[in-house]
Amino acid sequence: MTINVDFWHLVGLLLSFLGCCFGFAKILVAQFQSSLSERHQNQLKVNDKVEELEKQFNQMQSSLPLVYVLRDDYIRGQTVLEAKMDALHKTLSDLYKMESAK
Repeated sequence: MTINVDFWHLVGLLLSFLGCCFGFAKILVAQFQSSLSERHQNQLKVNDKVEELEKQFNQMQSSLPLVYVLRDDYIRGQTVLEAKMDALHKTLSDLYKMESAK
C-alpha cells in the first residue's frame, strides 16, 4: 500500500496550512491591539479622574484653615478666655469683700 501524492499537491497543502496560520496570527494580533487600545483608553480615563480628585483635594486643603480651627489655636483662645474670666471673678470677689467689710 503506497500513497502517491504529487509535489504540487504538497506545496498547495503546505501553502494552505501556512495561510491559515498567518490568518489566525493576524486575527490574534488584531485582538491584542484592540485590547491594548481599550486598556489605554481606560487608563486615560482613570488618569483624568485621578487628576480631578487631586484638584478637589488640593482645593479642600487650601480651604481647611479658613473653615476649621486648629487644636492649638483653640486651646490658646480658651486659655485667654479663662484668664479673663478668672480676672473678672477676682475683681467681683474683691468688690464683694469690700462691700461686706462696710
